[in-house]
Parts: sequence; structure tokens; C-alpha cells
Amino acid sequence: MKNIFLVVLFLLNSELFSQVVINEVMYAPTSPMKEWFEIYNTSSSPVNLQNWKWKDAAVSNPIRTITTQNILLNPGAYAIICEDSANIKSSFPGITGFILQSSGWNALNNTGNESIVLFNSTNAVIDTLGYANSWGGSGGNSLEKINPSGPANQQGNWGTTLDPSKGTPNRKNSITPKQNDLLLKSFLITPDIPVTGDTLKFNSLIKNTGLNAANNYTYGIYKDINFDSVAQQSELLYQTSPSALNPNDSITILYAVPNIDSGKKQYIGKIIFPGDEDTLNNVKMKSVTISGQAVLTGLIINEIMYAPQSPEPEWVELYNISSGTINIKNWKIADSSAQNNPVTITPSDHFINPNDFIVIAKSNQIVPVHLLIDTTKILYVSSLPTFNNDRDKIIIFNNAGGITDEVSYKSSWGGSNRNSLERISASKPSNDSTNWFTSLDCEYSSPTRMNSFVNIQPAFRNDLLINEIMFDPLSISCEWLEFYNNSGRYLNMNGWKVKAGTANYNLFSDCNFYIKPGAYLILAADTTIYNRFSYLISTDSTRRIIFNSGLSLSNSGTSIRISDVMNSTIDSMVYSPKWHNTSLPDTKGYSLERINPAMPSTNPSNWSSSADPLGGTPGKKNSIFVQNNSSTELSISPNPFSPDGDGHEDFTIIKYKLKSNTAQIRVKIFDVKGRIVKSLINNQLSGSEAQIIFDGKDDSGTKLRVGIYVALLEAVDDRGGTIEQLKATFVVAAKL
Repeated sequence: MKNIFLVVLFLLNSELFSQVVINEVMYAPTSPMKEWFEIYNTSSSPVNLQNWKWKDAAVSNPIRTITTQNILLNPGAYAIICEDSANIKSSFPGITGFILQSSGWNALNNTGNESIVLFNSTNAVIDTLGYANSWGGSGGNSLEKINPSGPANQQGNWGTTLDPSKGTPNRKNSITPKQNDLLLKSFLITPDIPVTGDTLKFNSLIKNTGLNAANNYTYGIYKDINFDSVAQQSELLYQTSPSALNPNDSITILYAVPNIDSGKKQYIGKIIFPGDEDTLNNVKMKSVTISGQAVLTGLIINEIMYAPQSPEPEWVELYNISSGTINIKNWKIADSSAQNNPVTITPSDHFINPNDFIVIAKSNQIVPVHLLIDTTKILYVSSLPTFNNDRDKIIIFNNAGGITDEVSYKSSWGGSNRNSLERISASKPSNDSTNWFTSLDCEYSSPTRMNSFVNIQPAFRNDLLINEIMFDPLSISCEWLEFYNNSGRYLNMNGWKVKAGTANYNLFSDCNFYIKPGAYLILAADTTIYNRFSYLISTDSTRRIIFNSGLSLSNSGTSIRISDVMNSTIDSMVYSPKWHNTSLPDTKGYSLERINPAMPSTNPSNWSSSADPLGGTPGKKNSIFVQNNSSTELSISPNPFSPDGDGHEDFTIIKYKLKSNTAQIRVKIFDVKGRIVKSLINNQLSGSEAQIIFDGKDDSGTKLRVGIYVALLEAVDDRGGTIEQLKATFVVAAKL
């Protein structure tokens, strides 16, 4: 009886295993992507992949172990078996699910016949795929199975992926019929070459390629005003809710814009269908130019490196702004001196996808100086014309000899001294000097990437604050500055600098240096900062630290200025050693800390000595931090407070709100006997709201005694008459 049970169990397992199928193969990737294949569990039960194996057709190649881990592949789940798991993750950002790196790899044939055999842990064959490159999947695209449950070795059940990412690892195959899928099959605009006053006619064809009927969907046509290729609600021209579509049915949508004006236009057609399993095929875009020649190619000159720093060569970047792929076979390039004898860019087929780049470089020395460059998007032309450093023309010819774009640049436009000349807008004329600027990229140029101006994050005053200054450290430590991200959003620090005295220091260490909201950035002279503040060694997302051996801060005080990539001032001040707490016998080894980020950095009363035992709080909330959260007309917080120098509530903030927009104010502190002990403000111009820091000392600089006090604010007009009085009591306390 036991043996019968084992046989039945084996048969059940064999049936289960046979339902794990090879579902997708990347056998001919383009660099830098590497080979991989995908398996899929078509059964209704999980399958353990521990000690599963695979091999290819070559008899001499070994059987490779997929994984030794206890991994359950659930029903309807995918797993990737690959040559390099890190490569898969970089090739398909955001990929989820199992990614299993094989123990060694058998290279898959790119031409002719090949097979992949899948074994379970008992070395039983689970699935076999024998394919040829004629089935599809070459040229950097994966080979996908149409029906995962269908026959494995039937050419009709396989085809080239239709996904823009060139594969669908751990996702439903792009050629597998979906339950719900609407396709914007065509988006046509006529006439082809319109002139001012014409009527633009839009012809849109929508097809239901899903297995279910499509209901409750909408279709819109948008005028892409800012040419960002994103259909925004504010750009909507027309919207309709077409009738239901049965599987394989189509519907034509007609729309017209009469009396069109001149200039380049860009339009977007977009289907919105809740539950659509493939939204990538719901959008199409098309550009037309009114009262001029139609955009025949959409390939523009986008960036010029005419004065590189050796050994980097000269180069030009082109960008495809059209919605179609462009083949630049037999296209040519020239400068002003070689206009009648242009140089062929490439004699072979070379396709540029929509919204993609190609760089034409004189030599491969462009690669070592650009860590972020995509080497698959470079063509090397040793005979590339030599560009003048001032006043030259770059011309691009198509294969029929027509000029597709040209730029007559001058050095005054930007560029030179190692930086490239970058285009600002694709929609503005190529020869508009205001449409070009010097690259602000951290690599001094951005070949094969979006121009730096597109990636500039607008910054505002006080987004990043000067928060703590260590200008006179102990001998075992070093000088440092601390900054606080006060913006409420991630800040890209590329190109940001701090100026201390006359010296400038970078506030970034690489091109993707970000500071999260509420986090701290520390600029230190060297690693001896760890001797005093050892907690900084550990990784913490709330702080980042960079080092600059040249950092030098004056003990007698100096100016500090933060500037962003556009050289706009974000925060600035001039600190003084006089801002230290006068009760300290020796301020060496103590930092100056900001009391409240909301109050100006230029206000001396907003700074004092750190009360932390280590003498500072780099990467942490300041030891003397105070915030007034009250919303009354005159409020004092914290209340009580204890100005004893221990770092806990040493200061209080007086916050007020006036009825008038502006006024002269006087603020005085009285004891319980009505005697003035401190004149905080005397006839100072103020807006309707402000805050004042009070250190708990009287007019002679002596700490107030423990007790109850009254703050009186008087707002007076320009003739000295009182127009408003605000009063609040507070308590000066001490430790028990």
C-alpha cells in the first residue's frame, strides 16, 4: 500500500512540475543587458524550485543549478533565471519577483537552432524549448510565449516582445492576449503640411485587443502646450466616451480644429480605461508645423562639445523629438568650413528611437570621462570636423542631402572651458541664442542623457539652512559645518556650494547626491570628526557627511553662503565668536548652534553655544533648539523656561500677531513688582507677525531670578501713539 501511495505521489508531482513552463527568453540582448529566461507556474499549486537545474543544446555544456534555496513558486507566479541578477535589476528598474542567478551560464545561440531544458530536483525533465532565431526575439528583444499553457515547441506560439522595455521579465508577456486591453492603433493628423488657417483633422482608431468587452472608457485629445509629452488635464482639447467595444472590434474617432494658427504643435491621443492590463499602448503623439515645412525627421542638434578638456574629444548629440524611429544610415555632418563636403555619420543602419539620443564623437576617449554615458548610443567618426571655439556652424544632412537641422553658435552662447553647450527647449529655434546655455551637469556635460537644465530642481531661499558651526574644535577633532534641509522635499545637491570667507566648497560628492526632508548635511575637514562624534560613523538616512581637506573657518568670524546650481543664494550669514554663551569659561570645542530654523540666520540672538556634553550635535537636532507652537496673539513658548545653560529650554520664543500690516514695536519685560528688567525691542519696524528669542537675561546681561514675569508689546504709529498692546506672563524656572 505504501508503494502505491509513493507512485501516486510521484505522478501527481510530475504532473505539477510539467505545468512549470519556459515562458520568455532573452537570447540576443544588446549591451549592457545579459542573457536570461523566465519560467511560469501555470498550475494551481506552489512548486519548490530548490535544486532545479537547466542546460542548453550543447552536449559539452554542463547542467547548471538554478538555486539551492527553498523557493516556492506560487500559482501564476514567474521567476527569472539569469546570468547576472544585478544586470537584470539595472536593465529593468522596478522589477519584482524571484530573480535567480544560475551557478554558471551556458551562452544561448543568437542564430540557428537552440534549446533550453528545465530539470526538477530529481533531474526529471520538466520542460524543453527548442527555438530558432526565425521565431523572433533577436536584436535586443526577448522571445515571448503567446499562450503559457500552449505547446512549447510550436513556432506559432512564440513571437518577439512588443513591450517598449524590450522584455517583460516577471510580468505578463506583451503578446499574450489580455482580458482587458484597448489599443490606440493609429493617431493621424491631416493635412500633412498644413498652413495658417487650415483645419486640422484628427483620425483616431481604437481597437479592443482584449478577451472581454470594453465598457466605460474615455478617449481624449490633448494639445501638448509645454512639449513635455505628458497629457495633462489643463491641455485637454476634446474628450468622448465611445460605445462599448467587443473583442477584436474597432471604432474610429473624428475631431477637427478649425482655423489653426502658425507654429509647431504637438498633440497627444490617450485612452483611459480602468482595468486595462497594458496602458503602454493607450497613448500616441504627433507633431506638426503650421506655415512651414512639416517636421520630416524630428532629429535635432541637442548638445555640442566644441571646447573639451583633453583627452575628451569633440562631439555632438542629436535627439529624436518625433514619435517615430529614425534610421540615420548615410546621414552626414559638417561644420561651416566643410559644408560642401560633409562627413558620413554611418554607412550602416542605425535606428534612433523616439525621445532618445545619439552622440557623434571623434574618438572613444569620450567614455572614460563620463561615468554615466550609455556606450550603446555613441557613433565614433574619426573624420568628424573640428569645431571652432567661437563662431562655427554645425549642419546635419539626411540621406537625401536635405538639411534637417543646423546651429550657428558663438562662445557667448555658453559652453567652452570643459563644459558643453546645451539646448534648453526642443520647440524653440535652433539658432536662437537664448535657447542655449552652459551645461550645469556634474560631469560638465550630459551626453546620452537629458540636458542638465531639464533636471534642475528649483530651489528657494531657506530650503537649506546653515544650522551649526564648529570653527574652533579641540585638537583631536576638526572644523565642520552642518546644514539642515528645511524644504520639506528631497534636494538634489548637484552643483550646490558653500562659500566660507573667500573659499568655495562643494556640497555634493556625486551626481546623484540627495538630502531627504528634515535631514542634515555635514561638511567636515577630515575624518577626525569621528574622534569626537563617533556616532557619525554609522549609516543613518537622516544625515549625510562629506569631506573637504581644504575647509578652513576663521576663529574671529567670517561670512558663510549657500548657493544652488544656479548660483542663487539659499542662506547666508556672518558668524561671530561673540555669539557664544558668555557664561562659558572657554568656548574651544563648542559649536555655535541655531536656536530656531524659522528665524533668520543673520540674527545673533538666534545662535548660542551648544549645550551638548560633546560640544556639538552634528547630524542631530540642536541641543538648544526651541520652537514656539502657540497660535495666540502674543505667546511665549516654552513656558516656563530655564536659562541655566544646560541645553534644555535655555531660551524662549515670544511670538506675536498684530492687527496692522506694519508698525513700530516696543517689547519690554517686567517683574511682578512692575519694574522693567529688559527692553527687548525699542521702536523697531515690524510686519504683522514675527518671533523674538529671549535668553532670560536682564539689561545688564545677568540671568533673571526664578519667578513670574510679564512681556508687554506695544505697537505704535509713526507719530508715537499706541495703536495696540499685547501682554503675556511667563515663568523663569530652575532645576529642582
